[in-house]
Amino acid sequence: MNIYFDEIIEGFRFTGNAEIEPAEPATDIDPAWPALVTVYALHIDGSHKDCIEIIDPAIVQSIEKMIAEDV
Repeated sequence: MNIYFDEIIEGFRFTGNAEIEPAEPATDIDPAWPALVTVYALHIDGSHKDCIEIIDPAIVQSIEKMIAEDV
């Protein structure tokens, strides 16, 4: 499932798109899997340029964690 996100981190507004793979409960054969979030487009403060390649990966991981907690 693809979503649009809008998060504020340290005074900067990060917007973009992410893909969510929902969590799966454990079965008799397979263990439980948490929700997986992958940010694939990222913009800062309304910029039209995609900055996913130049932004600190820790910020991207922080955004993915925030999205996963909201799911």
